[in-house]
Amino acid sequence: MSTLLADMKYAFRVITKQPVPSIIVALTLAFGLGINATVLGMMDGMLLRPYQFRDYQRLVVLWDTRAGALDKDAVAPANFLDWRRETRRIERLVAWEGWDVTLTGQAEPERLHGFRVSPGFFELISVQPAIGRSFARTEEQPGNDRSVVISDGFWKRRFGSSPSVLGTQLQLDGTAYTIVGIAPAGLDFPMATDVWAPLAFPPLQAADRKNRTLTVMGKLASNASLSDAQAEMNVIAERLETLYPDANRERGVSIRTLSDAFIESAAVMAVLQTGAGLVLLVACANLAGLLLARSMDRRRELAVRIALGASRMRVVRQLVTETMVLSLIASVVAIVCARVGLGVLRSSVPVDMARYVEGWNNVRLDWRLMLLIPVLAMVIGLLAALFPALAALRSTSVATLRETDRGSVGGIRSLIGRQTLVVAEIAFALAVLIAAGLTVQSAKRLVTQPGGFDSERLLTFEIALPAKDYREPDARRQFVRDLTTRFEAIPGVEGAAVANILPAGGWSPESPFVVEAQLIKDAAPRNELLGDPTRWPRVGYRSVSEDFFATMRIPLAAGRDFSQIDREDGQPVAIVSASFAQQFWPGRDAIGERLRLNEARQEWLTVVGVASDVTMYNWWEGIDLNAVYVPLRQAPPSGLLHVVVRTRGEPAAVTAALRAALREVDPVVPLDHVRTMNRAIAESTLGLGYVATLMAICGGIALFLAIIGLYGLMAYTIAQRTHEFGVRLALGATGADVLRLTLRRAVTLTLTGLAIGVPIAWMMGRGMAGALRGVVSVDAMTFLVVASALAVVALVSAYLPARRALRLDPAAILRT
Repeated sequence: MSTLLADMKYAFRVITKQPVPSIIVALTLAFGLGINATVLGMMDGMLLRPYQFRDYQRLVVLWDTRAGALDKDAVAPANFLDWRRETRRIERLVAWEGWDVTLTGQAEPERLHGFRVSPGFFELISVQPAIGRSFARTEEQPGNDRSVVISDGFWKRRFGSSPSVLGTQLQLDGTAYTIVGIAPAGLDFPMATDVWAPLAFPPLQAADRKNRTLTVMGKLASNASLSDAQAEMNVIAERLETLYPDANRERGVSIRTLSDAFIESAAVMAVLQTGAGLVLLVACANLAGLLLARSMDRRRELAVRIALGASRMRVVRQLVTETMVLSLIASVVAIVCARVGLGVLRSSVPVDMARYVEGWNNVRLDWRLMLLIPVLAMVIGLLAALFPALAALRSTSVATLRETDRGSVGGIRSLIGRQTLVVAEIAFALAVLIAAGLTVQSAKRLVTQPGGFDSERLLTFEIALPAKDYREPDARRQFVRDLTTRFEAIPGVEGAAVANILPAGGWSPESPFVVEAQLIKDAAPRNELLGDPTRWPRVGYRSVSEDFFATMRIPLAAGRDFSQIDREDGQPVAIVSASFAQQFWPGRDAIGERLRLNEARQEWLTVVGVASDVTMYNWWEGIDLNAVYVPLRQAPPSGLLHVVVRTRGEPAAVTAALRAALREVDPVVPLDHVRTMNRAIAESTLGLGYVATLMAICGGIALFLAIIGLYGLMAYTIAQRTHEFGVRLALGATGADVLRLTLRRAVTLTLTGLAIGVPIAWMMGRGMAGALRGVVSVDAMTFLVVASALAVVALVSAYLPARRALRLDPAAILRT
């Protein structure tokens, strides 16, 4: 221990005597570790541990599946009840379904996001209400399900944290519910939940095996594995297929862990971690080069110590101790950088958006990551220091004391090693820079390029229709007619339209479809395929009112717009996007062609128009411009309506008038999520902007480290070859000759690094294009521009130290 303390004391003395090289070494490692710690903190909170539940690893989600169809589907009530009765490998099987409701009886109607959950839901996730109780088993009986547990955020917002709220009633969609509990702070599972209510099945619903609306979750038994549970559920699924073939033909069960079931950010995290990992490789190469140079500069010092009796292992331990001290300093800086970075990320996301991102509230630098960073720093420091130290001690102490810097074997080996490391730095830096360039360019293109409509002076909002009042399609049609009529009568409003989804409105609804011409072309078994929509491909499904295209200013490339003649009892019609028409009727006029959706009355729809492609901005799903529009009168959506209003002036100026007009149509329906279209687009692409920013930071760090590495190598090379340059100048060489000789090596190293880095960058670009479907595309121009820019920057960084060769005095050098 005393020897170790002495080594550390000596290490601090060396660091303080050479502050600039020591700071460069520490910051090099700190930059690489800091960006990786930031990404690991995001990955830990959003991907690895998005939910802070006890026995989290044993929680599983069960999906209904069908051969040849989607890999997961919701579960029908009757199947869930059979699963719950028969499974032995899974404990506490529960189900839930979405339950968005309108709160009335307060100052202003409010839309609440909620779920109906099976009694036992809170016990399954090992969470008890902070105040009150959870649901009793008797409350899953119809008629006994009029109780709710409210979230902590809703309790504070609406009731000012008053504990006397227990036992009071809430009017939800016109029905009275009693508050029986208040959830603990931070609990919003399944997602952004305001209220939970018991899930009860009336007799008809309990026997339903076709309407799949439930998500099912359970906990593996203590003596069961995931494969055991899957095998058991396969047997149960086969039995249900035999007993109920109409509803369960070719259907099975898929079991996934909780994190695998819901986390949609795995692809994004993989992109970020790959970029951060390459930055760390650049940092490691730079660190090894810096340490190699330092060790070679100290060869004579080490030779003197060995000549005076120190063992080689004693000297190696001293060098490793110095690097370990620098690694610990770097880890402290990395922890600070990561903490600041994660704090900035969390604070910059609006609260109303963060609640919809799984695990976002868990993104932080916890104690495990704070322990991992110093350990990783010491491991990297040990590996980076060990080989240079051994290389410096490879020659005998007598030979080292006798040799000069010119042409020494150790100097040549050191130079070759540093050149190899610089090539690796340039290669990895190119891969990171190209990945960053592709991401930044894609994010910019998605936000700035025309989206197929005019987003200026557009105000958007959502209206949720209570199911009990608007169960019939005629009621929904009348509501839309009354609403648009009153909105268009408001001064300052140019037009109003309603749709089931708008650009930047969230997840894009899809419908299975089949094209008549495709059936004829492929000679498919027509009746078999038509009778099985699960085998159909899927397309973006839009139900829009008559004035939708005019209000959004979406141009029609061919055909006509929807009009009054497209009544509910008229000929079923559709408008398709230009991409859809080009894909399924290439080189042909799409007008008059027919297709069928598994929506919209399931009748053959005649195409009457082709609209320009519209970007939906839901980049996390992948950019898909294929869409089919149907008249809202022929297929009125239920539940949530998306409304868009075009104004003559500032959109916010008409908000109050719009609320008043809505109250005239239905006083209990709230106006929700009011925002301009430009703001909606900005919020929808915010996540992609964060990815682009982080990738740009990775690219900047990698570029900075590569420049430092090349600059240091050139400075080291010139110092090693000073005598040679003096001789050349004395024999008649010009300064330009020496400069060309110096830069030739830099050009060779740069081109070699670029040649190695291009395939790495291409593979990374292809991986990003696959992870972010339709958002990132591999662009040859980006490769050319980034590679050229890196080459220029590298050569400039090499030129700066090479200028010293122009100022050399050959007479002074030869006298030295």
